[in-house]
Amino acid sequence: MSIIRTSLRQFVSTTRASLLQSLKAPKPLHIVIGNESVDIDSFACSVLYAYYTPTPTAPFLSMPRVDLTLKPELHHLLTLLQISPEDLLFIDDPPLSALPKSTRITLVDHNELEPALRAYFQEANVRGIIDHHEDEGGSPNAKPRIIERSGSCASLVTNYFKEVFPTSGAVRGELARLGLAAALIDTTNLTNKVTEHDLSTVGFLEGVINGMPVGPGGEKWDRQKFFNGIWDAKNDIDHMPLRDLLRKDWKEWTEGDGKKVGIAAILKDLDWLGSRQGQDTFLQGIKSWAQERELDLVSVMTTIGQGDEFKRELMVWALDDSVKESVATFEEKAQKADLRLQTWGEGGLDSKDGDRKAWRQFNLVASRKQVSPLLRESLREVAVEVKGGRESKV
Repeated sequence: MSIIRTSLRQFVSTTRASLLQSLKAPKPLHIVIGNESVDIDSFACSVLYAYYTPTPTAPFLSMPRVDLTLKPELHHLLTLLQISPEDLLFIDDPPLSALPKSTRITLVDHNELEPALRAYFQEANVRGIIDHHEDEGGSPNAKPRIIERSGSCASLVTNYFKEVFPTSGAVRGELARLGLAAALIDTTNLTNKVTEHDLSTVGFLEGVINGMPVGPGGEKWDRQKFFNGIWDAKNDIDHMPLRDLLRKDWKEWTEGDGKKVGIAAILKDLDWLGSRQGQDTFLQGIKSWAQERELDLVSVMTTIGQGDEFKRELMVWALDDSVKESVATFEEKAQKADLRLQTWGEGGLDSKDGDRKAWRQFNLVASRKQVSPLLRESLREVAVEVKGGRESKV
């Protein structure tokens, strides 16, 4: 089956049908997949990369289908682009275990196979990478292998494929809006973490939209209105229980000696989270989630507001006594990395024995991309010391 590319809706629909048909043969497959948080950037990158690739390539979302309910911003964007959620591919639909072992994989918005993929595939399956996180050093022979600093990974994808951007058809506007959604959300409408990659992408894609005719009853391009619609949808989370807030934008890693660390990014501040049902219930909810994920170290990063009102907070909690010192180790590394941490709420969330600390983070540029390597390194160092026979101070 040929892949229809006249609209994004037709593209994802026929891609899904083609992949399911190929599984019956089975035929060689190429999939492109974003990271496990499945934010707008990962979603956009996977669809854009797959669309621009001339050979049949299927975009996958790295989460179960049921978790789409945690992503109101994706629902908003899918509605704008007239894409049906039923036509998207998730890691359980079809299950990854059903894909041939020879499947070619392109990673976008991350650069190392995550646990869900690693259970079925090896590094040799990774044939391409475009990412804006810290380089994990894997898959050195991937082509392309682009890992550069950028506010949005979709900016890197767009710039890489700029020469094959469609020259005609309504799909030009759909591709432009998809790329802009990621670039604008990840840079808070070009006010945060902006690089030349993002400026180039936004300029190019806005030029595409402004160069297209406005149909009867249509509206001229309004970047602020477009951004506000997605931003408001992304922040429509007041109704979510804590477990869903933690799962909504979640990443985890396994480090030295099998120790696990996970980080939740939440678009509310710690005051709000603690006030809903009380601080004790809030902390118990985090602990329960960490135990469910079998974590040794858990972190919650919060952001709230825009512009001058933008604020970051950070909490780190060691659930296993053997790695308790990773909290102090992280704090030392964070200060050296100029995260500009100050104790949150006069120590209201800090534990007496040092296994849990919270801070206000005044380096507003440093997001999870910068914080997670420090946490992972801290956990690795403490785990190695414990394994090496260091006397426990617990």
